[in-house]
Amino acid sequence: MKTLKKVYEDSFYIVEVDTANRILSFVWKEGHPEVDHERFVASCCNFIGYGFEYRIDSILIETKNFTYTPAPEFFEWQKTEHHDRYRKLGVKKVAYVLHTEYVDQMKSLPKEDAGFATEYFDDQRKAEDWLLN
Repeated sequence: MKTLKKVYEDSFYIVEVDTANRILSFVWKEGHPEVDHERFVASCCNFIGYGFEYRIDSILIETKNFTYTPAPEFFEWQKTEHHDRYRKLGVKKVAYVLHTEYVDQMKSLPKEDAGFATEYFDDQRKAEDWLLN
């Protein structure tokens, strides 16, 4: 049974927790052209903090409304510091929901052993199903 609870919302994104299934959702809203590197990193740090509060073990990141292009240094920070938080939290799975045209592109990238499974979907229901199984 899905028990979704909104725990944070600002003008850029919403953070929700499915407490029954231990899933943390990070959903980008439409229209956020003023996001910059610092604000984007702060948003990522804020959302994962709720993972520790609610003791989740799966993450769903909905990026279909995401229009910001992260700076190159973001990806190094993500692989080291941010994903280290995922590992400390005990995250087992991360599902990204993307526009259809990006799913195959992301799936074709070399897989790194991040300590958790990552998959890409164009449908939120499919992503949730994968996280639950």
